Amino acid sequence: GRCPSFHVTVAIATHDWCLATVFSESVREVLKGVDEFRMALPIGPCEEYEKSGTRRSGGSGDDNVGSSDGDGVGVGVGVGGRAFLEEQMERAFALLRERVTGASLEQRLRWKYSVHNARADVCRRAVVEDYAAANPRPSKKRKMLATNECADEADDDDDDEESANADASSEPPQSQPQSQSQPHTEDDEADSIVVGPKAASKVRLETLVRASTPSERESVAMEEGKLRGLTVREETHGALMSILAGIKNHPGRSFVVGSDLRGLAKNDEGDDGGLDFVCDFTLLSFARCCVELGALAMVCDS
Repeated sequence: GRCPSFHVTVAIATHDWCLATVFSESVREVLKGVDEFRMALPIGPCEEYEKSGTRRSGGSGDDNVGSSDGDGVGVGVGVGGRAFLEEQMERAFALLRERVTGASLEQRLRWKYSVHNARADVCRRAVVEDYAAANPRPSKKRKMLATNECADEADDDDDDEESANADASSEPPQSQPQSQSQPHTEDDEADSIVVGPKAASKVRLETLVRASTPSERESVAMEEGKLRGLTVREETHGALMSILAGIKNHPGRSFVVGSDLRGLAKNDEGDDGGLDFVCDFTLLSFARCCVELGALAMVCDS
C-alpha cells in the first residue's frame, strides 16, 4: 500500500482530437493572423456599403433587403453587403487552401499530443520525485554492509539459540501460554473500507455494490475546490443516471457490476437511455467513480 505501483493508461481519443476540432483550430489560427479578418463585419450602413450603393433612406424597390427601423434607415445586410462578405470569404478560402493542408493538420495534432503528454509528465514526475525524496534508496555499499551485519547477527542468534536449548533441556517443562489474538493490521482496515479511492481500486465486474449510507458518503473527503459529481458522455448519460437511481431506489439490495446494472437502465417510458453505448468497461468505470465519490459502496465479503 505504501509503495508505488506501475500503471498503464489507455487514452481514448474524444472530441478534442477529432477532425472538426483540429480543423477549426487551424482555421481560426490562420484567419486571426490576418488583420482584415480580425476586423468587425460591416453590418448596417457604413463606408463599405456606400461604395457598393447599398445605403437606403426608405421606400420600396431598393436593392437593400434588410429590415427598416422607424426612421427609414436600412438595417441588416443588403445585396452589396452580401457581395462584400462573399469577397472576404473568397479571400479567406484561398488563404485556407494554401495554409491548412493535411500535413499542417497532422503537425498540429502531433503538437496537441506533445503538449498534453508534457503537461501530464510534470505531474507524474513530481509524484515520483516526492516519493524518492521521502524514501531514499540505499547505495550498493550500504546494502552490502547491511547484508553482512544481518549475516553476523544471524550467526550470533544461532549460537544463542543453541545455548538456550541446552539450558532449557535441563529445566522442567513449563506450560505453554495460550495463543493471543493477532494484532489489527492496516490490511484489515483496508478490507473494511467500502467507499473512497481505496475501495474503488478494488471494484471489478464481479464485485457487489449497493447504495451508500449518509455516513459513508460523508466519510469521503473531497479535495478543496473540487465538486462532488460525475462527468459522463452525453450518449451514456441517460443510461448511467437511471442505473444510479435504480440502485438508490433499492437501498437494501446488492448488485453485481457486470451483470445486474444493465437491467436498471430503464426509465418510465421504457427507453434504455443509450444503453447500446454502455460496454463492460463503461460499467466498471462508472461503478468505480461512484464508489470513489461515495455515491455507491462496495459490498465486502463476509
